[in-house]
Amino acid sequence: MIYGLASMGKECIKQMHLLDTATHNVANVNTPGFKAEKVFFLEGSSAGGGSETAIVKEPLLRIDYSPAHVQKTGNVFDVALGGDGFFVVETKTGNGYTRNGRFSLNSEGTLVTQNGDYVLGTSGRITISGNDVQIDEKGAIRVDGGTVGSLKVVEFEKPEMLSNAGKGLLLDPNDTAGLKDKEDPAIHSGCLELSNVQAIREMVNMIRIHRSFEAYQKTMQTLQDQEKLSTTRIGRVG
Repeated sequence: MIYGLASMGKECIKQMHLLDTATHNVANVNTPGFKAEKVFFLEGSSAGGGSETAIVKEPLLRIDYSPAHVQKTGNVFDVALGGDGFFVVETKTGNGYTRNGRFSLNSEGTLVTQNGDYVLGTSGRITISGNDVQIDEKGAIRVDGGTVGSLKVVEFEKPEMLSNAGKGLLLDPNDTAGLKDKEDPAIHSGCLELSNVQAIREMVNMIRIHRSFEAYQKTMQTLQDQEKLSTTRIGRVG
């Protein structure tokens, strides 16, 4: 009977991880440039094989890099990337990478993200002082006719190695993703790439996960009741 309970317990743990991932995706449905996560499970056992007693390892998260809809905003500091690639931002803990191109100027006139991280250009931080700001399709930033910088765009040989830090920010903590400069970026000023989360699908998925979790809980309760009954009967026979 303990094996049946162990199997149900494993399934409950899986459902909890699935629910966490779906909830995270739904919470970022309105985050520009956000890429949805998918979760997979690997199993292992000290004895080998995939039996009921196999140990559920940490879930394997993978990011869905499929493109999302690009929406026009008319704001010159909103920029969207066509094709592959990421903008580079300077965070408090190092460089991060994002497709969330909702930028603005801070009090010092420096280009930043909505989180206050510095947007990096090919020569570092970008400071803008002027009235007529234009960003061309290659990322060059011109202010009152003069070029003040160019947005730095990169890509990765192994984007699956990136980790999701939330709010559309990706990290390469172990430098294993194969960072390289994007040779021919396609940038659209006055536009934003939306999240690629499919809200309806995720909501339906959350309902399914919740129902599955409840079913496993009920099954575990039934198994426990049967075990108690069997123990009681054995005691009476003795």
